[in-house]
Amino acid sequence: MSSQSSAIGWIDFSSEHREKVKTVIDLLGSPGVLDELGVGAIRDSFSDALFPGLSTIQTRAKYFLTIPRILRDYERLAVAERRSLPLRDYLRNRENRVMACLAQNHREERDPGIIGIRFAGKRGEVQRKPSSVYWNGLRTFGLVGTSLSLREFTEKFANPKVALHDLITGTDTEKGDDPDAVEREGPAVHTAAYPDGWEDGLTLRLSFDEATFLARQIEARVPDSLLGQILMDDGLRSDFVQLPNGWGFTDFCDRSGIAQRLSTPLRSIVWAARDFWQLLHGAHLRYNVLLQQYHGTAERGEQFVQRWVAWCTAMERFLWDRWDTSLVWNLADRHRHQIKPFTVTFVEQWIAAVRSDPADTPALDLLVINQERRNKRARARLRPDADERVTQWAGLETLEYRYPQARRIIDDIHLGLTDRELEHA
Repeated sequence: MSSQSSAIGWIDFSSEHREKVKTVIDLLGSPGVLDELGVGAIRDSFSDALFPGLSTIQTRAKYFLTIPRILRDYERLAVAERRSLPLRDYLRNRENRVMACLAQNHREERDPGIIGIRFAGKRGEVQRKPSSVYWNGLRTFGLVGTSLSLREFTEKFANPKVALHDLITGTDTEKGDDPDAVEREGPAVHTAAYPDGWEDGLTLRLSFDEATFLARQIEARVPDSLLGQILMDDGLRSDFVQLPNGWGFTDFCDRSGIAQRLSTPLRSIVWAARDFWQLLHGAHLRYNVLLQQYHGTAERGEQFVQRWVAWCTAMERFLWDRWDTSLVWNLADRHRHQIKPFTVTFVEQWIAAVRSDPADTPALDLLVINQERRNKRARARLRPDADERVTQWAGLETLEYRYPQARRIIDDIHLGLTDRELEHA
């Protein structure tokens, strides 16, 4: 058995590459997230339909407002100051300052959700920048009106001769015959009003005005999503934040009663997301049963077999009448997620096989073995000659579709909307 340890390395070409690698490392640090059977793109399609603009490494809603504040402050600098201080450097310094102020103002709290503080080090340098974590959400919710990546945005905005409106909305040629079109569209960076010196008293709690502003932005930009519809309806929002903290997405679907109160198209997506994982959870169970047979222990293997038996029993109550596999592929197209052809084939064959005869484990196991080999190629583990030892669950253990992160963001907004006495910066 090999005793060599594994390591990750990369060639550092750019800050954007660094941020992408850091994101991957963050995700790999959590158990049950490795996509051994290649369904991650399908998961992301559902996530984008339900909770667009959010990600699994976001922590608190306030960051959707602090980054636009920093950009607005930079826009207000004199041309000479911008020429000597590119936005990239200005943003880095201000994000470090934000982290320090938040750490000071939340020093009595155990885990307030301050990004970067765990690995900041003695120099107070934020290793995981909130701007990179929240950039997609800032664009999705119209808080920063651009389609540029963060790197592209900071590089172009570093030129003090480029008007921010022109950077965001295009050149005069692209505006057409109406030179005032940009001005009438309003500011390119949107944020609630804030005072000078706002960082000193900064906390992660939202004031009523901040929560109202952020909720209205999200509602306007993604009204058909689960995130948007919860925020648009005071009753839904109140009921949502009162759900037990230990619930996951499946509990939300099966036990809250909220899904029945959604629009018909959104309700179909919610049920499809819930049912997709119930179907594919079986494939991941078989994957782990096989891993234990090849590289594990009889005791652990028996535990997974018992979980498989429980899954088969639960599938006897599966609502096949409401399931439509084509919705999965329609969502992927709508949200521009490319699903590999062999994964499409695997998902369709797995669902057909489960519906026909879930007791035919040899046929189901063959589907899982072939899918892992296509998905992981030389790194496939379902080979008797693979040199490794497996003692724990491997691969996706649940699909939450960003539900825990949405719960925290919505909680923050709800608290601000319902407590007018919070007047923090």
